[in-house]
Amino acid sequence: MKPISPAGGVAAALLATAFFAARADDTNRPLSDTDLFPNPVVARGKGFEVRNNDVEDAVTNFKATLASQGQPFPENQRADFEARALDRLILQRVLLQKATVEDRSKAKETADKFIAETKKNARSQASYERRLLAAGIKPDVFEQRAFEQSLAETVVGRELRDKITVAPEAVRAFYDRGLDVPTRDVQDLVEKMEKDRQTKTKFYTDGTNRLAELTKANLDRLERPESVRASLILLYTVDLVTHEPLPPEAEAAKKVRMEKALARLKDGEDFGKVAREVSEDPDVARSGGEYSTTRNNVVLPELKAALFSLPTGQLSDIVTTPLGFYIIKVAERNPAGKIPFDKAEKEIQTLLVNQEVEKRMPAYYEQLKKDFEVQIIPRENAKP
Repeated sequence: MKPISPAGGVAAALLATAFFAARADDTNRPLSDTDLFPNPVVARGKGFEVRNNDVEDAVTNFKATLASQGQPFPENQRADFEARALDRLILQRVLLQKATVEDRSKAKETADKFIAETKKNARSQASYERRLLAAGIKPDVFEQRAFEQSLAETVVGRELRDKITVAPEAVRAFYDRGLDVPTRDVQDLVEKMEKDRQTKTKFYTDGTNRLAELTKANLDRLERPESVRASLILLYTVDLVTHEPLPPEAEAAKKVRMEKALARLKDGEDFGKVAREVSEDPDVARSGGEYSTTRNNVVLPELKAALFSLPTGQLSDIVTTPLGFYIIKVAERNPAGKIPFDKAEKEIQTLLVNQEVEKRMPAYYEQLKKDFEVQIIPRENAKP
């Protein structure tokens, strides 16, 4: 329920009158926020409750996230979003209760790493907080939710994921033919229709087309564009706030600094050492100027041309781009093509495990609701 605005004096008076009329037997009890703005229980189970405001907060946060990405919230789908939010809240509350001391310790470590990485990407505490607030989330709430999400995933990992094994032949079937958990389900349906001699039906045609689409998409995931691992030094020739070019004298000074850095490298100084002392790239302190990227991810044409033509191990001259000056040294270049099986095997195995977890989750959730005697209360019947 929306709070009453200061201008809503008449509405407030009517609400107060209704309240006292309904509670004439309890006139000594002071008004509370719950009395004025009811927050009914919409679901409960052993050891927990979910209230209406919990669901509304989840939807509001999702709307804020969409807004921060320039996307509107589909109001015509609000009921569906609310139902899914309620399901997630119930599942999370139940999983939190199933968590062991070891689960909590493991989840805290994972959440702390995630929060630290988020802060590092924001580059400052102030920027980190601004980004969260822009998405409608307070930092302490974000960090608490990160822990709770990590804890829920840890419990699911212990109770579901750790009990799933993937046969080596299943990994190979994905690599060779694009078969995974969803495609095998479609394949089973297609084979059943073939057995039942239903190959002339629209369902069979749709099934075979869908199977071909899914397997192709899986095989495409194993294709990688040309990639490169290189070390870079960057000096910006644009203002990082306004994105306007620097004055000519400032650009000339940057060019001189870059020439001196190139001379040091040609004299044999360590690239990482020079990069940390000279480069203005924000990640240089962590990476020492070393990056891996693909041809598709490089936007600046001058930089792309240098990265994918420079001989391995050779220093470039100063590369001028609209963003700034670069010095490049390529350490490794990999041609486009299918990832070798030994490098893809672990990733495929993880994917198949995740798919199997997703397939088993509905039944697992239903069992949890029975174990915790979950009751979902229709809103029209919900009471504060």
